[in-house]
Amino acid sequence: MRILLVEDEVLIALEQRFYLESAGHEVLGPAVTAAEAVAMAAEDPPDLALVDVHLARNSSGIDAAQVLTRQGVPCLFITSFRDEMRQAGIPIPGIGCLPKPFSEHSLLGAVEVARTILAGETPRDVPKTMELFSG
Repeated sequence: MRILLVEDEVLIALEQRFYLESAGHEVLGPAVTAAEAVAMAAEDPPDLALVDVHLARNSSGIDAAQVLTRQGVPCLFITSFRDEMRQAGIPIPGIGCLPKPFSEHSLLGAVEVARTILAGETPRDVPKTMELFSG
């Protein structure tokens, strides 16, 4: 899969890139702001975006995911702020959420769950910490 990283923390983005590329995925980014994510996806559309909630320059990953979703880019949140997402009181676009900290196994498992859902199939091995959003 071609995966866009939307993450402003350099070490986390490097960790994600390493795990994903080691598993054979093509990685774009990281985009560190919502605007950068939207621009990168418009220029070179990915199959999936992994999105953090809090981004650089006080921009919002939720805002980025709303625009990316409208552009046809499915989103999977990778964040420490899952409770904050619930409190926002708005429908959250995306497939689901994997909380930080994550392991290589859980990150790759979550990406596989997203791939399975996007293929119209039912995922089997959902990582224990991953939350799927209802359609």
